[in-house]
Amino acid sequence: MPVPKLVDSLRGWVGFTSLQTRWAIKSGWRRLRGRHGAFKQGEVSARSAHLTDLWDQTWRMASPLGYELRIAYSDQWVRFHSLPESKRYAESDAEYAEILRRHRTVLQELHGSADLTDLWVIAVDWGSDDLAAGWSKGRLPSAWPWQRRQAEDDPDAGFNYFWASSGLADASIDSLLLAIADDEGRLVIGAPDLEWLYCPCDGGADVLLPTAVGRDALKERHADWLPAHPQGL
Repeated sequence: MPVPKLVDSLRGWVGFTSLQTRWAIKSGWRRLRGRHGAFKQGEVSARSAHLTDLWDQTWRMASPLGYELRIAYSDQWVRFHSLPESKRYAESDAEYAEILRRHRTVLQELHGSADLTDLWVIAVDWGSDDLAAGWSKGRLPSAWPWQRRQAEDDPDAGFNYFWASSGLADASIDSLLLAIADDEGRLVIGAPDLEWLYCPCDGGADVLLPTAVGRDALKERHADWLPAHPQGL
């Protein structure tokens, strides 16, 4: 392997290891304090029923999880990377700024507005047996329990717990996007009618649009952000 690529690989590994260590420490504190993301049943309310109706009308073949959505709706899906050369994790303020710039550029195009306060945010969390459990309590304090669903990819893992929120300020959305960039949680951002979905992840975002035509137009506008991987990952 050429020396520059070897150095880049080592830097990436060190950065990832550092993030994982911080994540494990935070997770340990959450467990000691009894914090987790589980609930016995979702909220029974008009807003919960409304969100359920919207989801069932638009994305009923999948749970609010990026990896399920991209498989179930592959003809409407595209992934963008959030840093040049498909770098996965930021190592400087400039790189974090670039991550936010790309996220916000696509979100504003999808929404047709720079005001994102009316978007849905659906975060997945887990029970106390999972080290990652409880992350949403600190990052999404206004969230309410919407649904719990059996984990389809691993039935032995129990349930995924979905917390919902809306009306978030710009600073809160930015904080969530940066947390996801550091692999500190999972969420889906959706239009008020859930016509489109934006699923940020560490390294980029999966975007689901109503049609393949709309997906292709978005891909063309941001071709420089597309993965080099032949499967678009």
